[in-house]
Amino acid sequence: MPMPKSFSTLRERPYRLLWTARSVSALGNALIPVTMVFAILRSGGSALDVGTVLTCQAVGQVVMLPVGGVWADRLSRKRVLMVTDAVQALCYGLLAVMIFLHHAAVWQFAVTYTVAGMAFAFFTPASRAVLPEVVGAGQLQPANALLGLTDSTTKVLGPALAALLLAVTGPGAAILVDSLSFALSFALVARMHPLRPAQRPARQRFFADLRDGWLAVARRRWYLANLLCWGVWNFAIAFFFVLGPVVMQDGHGGATAWSVIMIAGSVGSIVGGLAALRYRPRRPLVTANAAAMLGIGPLALLAPPAPLVVVALGVAVAFTMTALVGEVLATTQQQLFPEEILARVSSLDWTISLIAMPAGYAAAAPVAQFLGTRTTLLAAAAVIGTPCLLLNLLPGVHSVQRFPDGTIGIAGEQDDAAALPEATSVPSPAVVSEAPGASGP
Repeated sequence: MPMPKSFSTLRERPYRLLWTARSVSALGNALIPVTMVFAILRSGGSALDVGTVLTCQAVGQVVMLPVGGVWADRLSRKRVLMVTDAVQALCYGLLAVMIFLHHAAVWQFAVTYTVAGMAFAFFTPASRAVLPEVVGAGQLQPANALLGLTDSTTKVLGPALAALLLAVTGPGAAILVDSLSFALSFALVARMHPLRPAQRPARQRFFADLRDGWLAVARRRWYLANLLCWGVWNFAIAFFFVLGPVVMQDGHGGATAWSVIMIAGSVGSIVGGLAALRYRPRRPLVTANAAAMLGIGPLALLAPPAPLVVVALGVAVAFTMTALVGEVLATTQQQLFPEEILARVSSLDWTISLIAMPAGYAAAAPVAQFLGTRTTLLAAAAVIGTPCLLLNLLPGVHSVQRFPDGTIGIAGEQDDAAALPEATSVPSPAVVSEAPGASGP
């Protein structure tokens, strides 16, 4: 039976190995948010200890993202992925052993989880930047969509599997499963060989490399505005996750109602991932920013609040669009910027997002206490919608379009990407080509 066109990227062996590796490690990693909390508590830790460990991991990840972006551009991205898999397998394996031996202290949780988070900071930009090496430009969006669909699905299955493992065995077994998932991912990535040579920049000082990557974004101010707009979106949507349970608890269905809303969001994310396999908008940034305004729904519907079924439907629609445009934006980024700076651009994108959402978590309760929950939710809805609306007025955003061959570029400036390395002070002759399977410079 022929493979459906939407899944045709799986015919390419390098991508098939990468997708399988990412699927396995994503499922293992989806166990951690639930498992880590109960592992700390069952080892004698307190709620303060849980917060400390999670904060250490988040800070380590954010701090190391720019570093990971630079090194993922300098070195073989395949080898960066392998090293990050190995480090995370080792960290979670050691933690599992300590739990089994009843010797896990809070500082050990903090150290191992932080180191694993720092490794993940290298993995994140490398995993996005490696895709153009294993699939053709016209297949980037379905390739991104399949990976995004896997992430959405594992985020649904992971907590359920974690609960089962916690009930049957304990947190040590769940963390050991995560360790084994990274070991298997390492083995799969090791067998992956890119389809074509990869471009690498000439080696400079670290901060010069970092500057060149981020200047590539800053020189396109409209694209930087787009990244900042999505940072604002992440900041504002965090109010939904903090204040939503409070609204439901206040006589509107409690935990059961909130669970229904979260399930609707998860289903929406999966539907959006499936849609991204086929839907390829002609003007990617315009479409993404227009769809982002649907994020108004979850916040505005909580303000009255609307009936549960209406809120759940609004959340499902918003999360469908979020998953869809997430893959569109990833594909656009991979084609707008030269391959040799792609990981650094991606690291800037992730850094903005990872800072914005925790800031929203921290701000939601104090702002609601000052303004009131209803006013705060409506204000957050306005914060989501207004920047997205204004952003689509920028000519640069309108200039990004999909060409008949399926690639994405700037209308009238199809050679702009080729000229970008010179504009960002990375001389074109200094770029080196890395043969498949060869070691990095």
